[in-house]
Amino acid sequence: MAESREPDLPLYIRAMDRLYQACLVFAGTIMVLISLFVAWGVYTRYILNQGSFWAEPVSIMLVIQMTFFGAAACYRANGHISIDVFVRPLPEGRPRWLADRLVDILVGIMAFAMTWYGVKLVNTTWLQVYPELQQIRVGIVYMGLPLSGVVTLLFVVERVLYGPRAGIETDY
Repeated sequence: MAESREPDLPLYIRAMDRLYQACLVFAGTIMVLISLFVAWGVYTRYILNQGSFWAEPVSIMLVIQMTFFGAAACYRANGHISIDVFVRPLPEGRPRWLADRLVDILVGIMAFAMTWYGVKLVNTTWLQVYPELQQIRVGIVYMGLPLSGVVTLLFVVERVLYGPRAGIETDY
């Protein structure tokens, strides 16, 4: 349905559409995996009477990834949690648009901080391993923080340059 008008869109928006879809697929796949792993953990603990040592820690690791990449996708779709007690009383048009741009700038600052400090966290924890799973480095799990920060930053740039996307209508 959007294929007919997609070539009319700027390349950056088309790239962000693909990145957004990748975030959705990634987060959705992780949600399915978490459900399977938790079910496996319950089955092994209560049916086999011998709990699976890896199901819970792997599920927790996956929740971290799902949260950060899902949040980036929610921001792009304008589906994130917002407290609009200060924005709603503003008159339609330019004042609301300016308030939304202020939010975008603040999200951009947060995304930059996620990226900057996330890289430092990954470097700090790169050589650490999980006690339950010696083959998984802590830094690999924390890599979701700076990567999702970059993704969110790209979505912020898109929103500032082109406005909100993903079919979500705004008030202005």
